[in-house]
Amino acid sequence: MTRILNAVKLDFRTGRFYLTLYPLLFLVALLIGSVAKMPIFTVVLTIILAVFIAGGVFSINERNHGEKLYGTLPLQRRDVVLGRYVYGMALGIGGTIVAGLLGFLASKIAGVGMGSFGPNRGAIMPASYDGLLFWGALGAAFLYFCFALGVAFPIYYYFGFSKSYVFTMLPLYLVVLITLLITRKLNLTLGPNSTIQWLADHTYWLPIFGVVGGLILVAISIVIATSIYSHKEI
Repeated sequence: MTRILNAVKLDFRTGRFYLTLYPLLFLVALLIGSVAKMPIFTVVLTIILAVFIAGGVFSINERNHGEKLYGTLPLQRRDVVLGRYVYGMALGIGGTIVAGLLGFLASKIAGVGMGSFGPNRGAIMPASYDGLLFWGALGAAFLYFCFALGVAFPIYYYFGFSKSYVFTMLPLYLVVLITLLITRKLNLTLGPNSTIQWLADHTYWLPIFGVVGGLILVAISIVIATSIYSHKEI
């Protein structure tokens, strides 16, 4: 456990530059969501930025040959991988909480509900379902972060950051943003039905689904990444 914590500390120190960008990027996400009157967009953009920052440690390590430094330390490769995932998940949990807070704040600043998709578009759901949308957005944000992290980290370990970042992460970013914009363009509205009402009555299940699903994806990713890194030449 001590070795894993040491690996986490190394990653935090390595990724310090990216971490300093976090507050500025948060403000950008809040501004866009408030001006566009799309609080959900603030949530989406914040969690995408969290994925970007979590992967930054690979970029710095590759540029500074950090893996060779890690190889000289009393750390097993498994410790390095687990430390990297702990580091990433810490950013993901923090990013999800901040995404929810900023989304809520954007809705208050803009004076709209969580389901608003802009001043000239109808809300995707009535204001009475704002709680459902808020917790659903949080659960989906965490699940997305875990999915993106789970896909990206093993690929970074295998191919390296510079060779794989654009082809790995850009599609994941674009899919989410394009889906959101298409939904706004189509002006979809979800009316009350039995499924939505059940979710509204059991809102706590939405973050639970996101957390459980996300942790399963991360666990699978850890096994794959550990296997890759254990056989990698440094």
